[in-house]
Parts: sequence; structure tokens; C-alpha cells
Amino acid sequence: MKETSERKLPRSGLSSGQIALGLFGFVAPVLTFLLAVSSLPETVKIFVLVVLAVGYSLVCFWSFQKAQSDKRDRMRDSMPTPVSHEEGLQGISEASEFFGSSLKPSDLYRLVSNRVTHVLPFAASALFIETEAGDSLKIVQADGRNSEALLNIELPTERGIAGMAWLSREVASDTDLKLEKMAMPAVAVEGVCSAVAIPLMHEQQPFAVLVLYMAQPLNADPDLHTTLHAIGERVAPLFLSSISFERSISNALTDALTNLPNERAFFMVLENQLAESQRFRDERPLTVMTVDIKNFAEANQNFGFAAGDRILAFTAEQLASQLRKMDFLSRSANDEFLIILPTASEKFADEIVQRIRDRFAAEVFAVSETEEIKVWLNFGWATFWQDGETAEQLLQNARVRKQQAKAEEPSKILWFPKEYVN
Repeated sequence: MKETSERKLPRSGLSSGQIALGLFGFVAPVLTFLLAVSSLPETVKIFVLVVLAVGYSLVCFWSFQKAQSDKRDRMRDSMPTPVSHEEGLQGISEASEFFGSSLKPSDLYRLVSNRVTHVLPFAASALFIETEAGDSLKIVQADGRNSEALLNIELPTERGIAGMAWLSREVASDTDLKLEKMAMPAVAVEGVCSAVAIPLMHEQQPFAVLVLYMAQPLNADPDLHTTLHAIGERVAPLFLSSISFERSISNALTDALTNLPNERAFFMVLENQLAESQRFRDERPLTVMTVDIKNFAEANQNFGFAAGDRILAFTAEQLASQLRKMDFLSRSANDEFLIILPTASEKFADEIVQRIRDRFAAEVFAVSETEEIKVWLNFGWATFWQDGETAEQLLQNARVRKQQAKAEEPSKILWFPKEYVN
């Protein structure tokens, strides 16, 4: 964005006050010497000396005032040129034009937040979007003061200033922060005094709310509503594009039925984990596990596909409850689930399998109001280095082990050790 005014060039050389002092300091001793050697009466000499002293004092005082004035001018010249509302809004439009499709959501939000603060200074900002359930708003981006405390806060749509803007589809303000203090954790609104909420619209429907938190009370500005509305119009296309892109990426990597990551996401994560294990082979074991549901096809036939979908969702929930936070659970095809166990040896993987079996043995699945069934699982696993070094090798060997476990009559099947298989 071009500057609208030029700064003054910094001054160089001596100031007028310094020159005046220098000249007076040179002339005064000469006059004093001539006065001393002259034959004038003593009273005249004293009078002239008093005049010189008074004049020197006046020159000193004037030089001091001049120096202070020059200092203020230099400070004023060095200050950045204030940005008008129009220039700030133009900056937001430029951000949309040049960076809208090239930045990550978090980087884009910080850029837009920085541009908005030139139009309306604030201490913190937060971007609320609607949750999948549709009954609450969640902060997905935050910047400025208390940003870490603000992130991931979720509020019902009827609470807080964001909910007010979402429901009314109009700009809302909280001049004394009463609404936010009732709705938000205290640490999230610490050090702020007021807030405004801007609904971001697409096709006359809100898709997000931008909330700006101020460190000072809101001024009684008649143009504030117009300014906030203009900000919303300019940032809405940016955030709509960012949110849509993020959701498309999430949908491409998520299983719609269980909301778990899909097989594509599984391979992406596994490749990263393998890279770490290859760097620290002895210190960082890694195990891949594959799980499916025993007799799932029969359950679909006996109870219907709707019940089968519920069984899959039930299985996903129970599996997730028995894994560590660092473990990665995903759904592959049909009734198969894939698990990545970082830092897990074969022995530790066996412990997790037993824990999962105990969990499913203790739980029942309600097929209907009158019928319940037990869900049993088949397991197979492969450990990095012992069973393979690539993602494909590990998954293939884990599936082979699972097939071995599923064999109903193992005595009729001859399983060769892997070292004898070509």
C-alpha cells in the first residue's frame, strides 16, 4: 500500500540556536575586553556589562526553547503516517487479492488480523465458526492477547456476543464486556474492556463471526457500525475461501461414517512415523495394527445395513477409548480399522490388544430395544524392522497375521514362516 504523505527529511548541521550562542559567545568577550580598556566611566561600564549578561541569558533561553521545538519536530517527523480507515480497508482488499489462496489458515488469519487493527485497533481477535452439531460456535483462530486461552473455546449459540451476532446477523457490541464475562472463561477475557462481533455472511447466511476485543472502552463513534460492516464485507471472502479449503482437505482425509481419518490419512501419518523410527531405529519402535469385526457380513444380513453402520461407529468409539493420545486410529474399507502405535514394541502392542479385548468383552451393543449382541474383533500387527521397513510391508504383514487369527480351522492350513516365502 502506497504512503499518502512524504516524511520530512531529517535535519543536518547546526541549529539556529546553536549558531546564535556561538556568535554571542565570540562577540561578548571581545566587547568585554574593549570595555575594560576604555576610558568610559565605571557606571557606564557596569551598565554595559549588565546589558550583555541579560542579553546572554535571553539568548540562552531562546536557544533552549528552540532546541526543544526542534526535538518535537523531529519526533513528529519520525512517527509513521496515520493510516486512514479507507487505506486500512484497502489493505484488507489487497490481502484478499494477493494472499487469499496461498497462505495456511493460521497465517492468513494473522495477516488479516494485522490489517484490521490498522482500521480499528484491538487487543485480541477470535474467529468463531459453527460446529457440526449446529448448536454451538467454536473459536478456530485467535490472535493477540490471550490467544492461547481463546483457541478451541466452544459456546452455545445463545451465549456471548458471537452468538448474538450469529443469530441476529447484525454487528453486535459489548461495551462493558458483561456478555463475554458471563460466557467465556475469565482467562480468555483478561485485560480487555469491551468487544464487538462482526457476522461474516455468504449468500445472506452467516458462516463465521469475527470478534474483536478492545483494551479500552468503546468510543461513542457514530461511524463505528459502518466501519465494522465494511470490515466484515472485506474479510468475509478471505475467511470463506480459507474455511472451505480446510474443510475440503478434512473431508478428503476423513471417513464420513465414523469421523475417523481414512486410509489415505493413515498412510500420510505412517510415512512420517516411519521416518522418525528410521532415524532412531533402536530407541523408537513402531507397530502397525489392523482390526476388523468378526462375522460383520452376517450382522449386516441379520440386522440390516443401518445396524451395521451403528456397529462400525460403536467399534470406532470403543477402540479410541483404549488407545493413547499419541496413537493414530483410522478406518480403512468395510469393517477394517488401522492403528499406528508410535514407540510401541511387539510386547506393548500385545498388551494393547488384550486391553481392547477386555473392553469389548465388558460392553454390549444394543441392536434394538429388545436385543443386544457382543462385538468381537480380529487382530493383526506388524512391528517396524522385524516385520518390514515400508508402510506397504508393515500393513501387508499385519493383515497376514489377522488372516491367520481368523482361520476357523488352522489345522487344515499350513502357514509358512515369512523367511520361507518368496
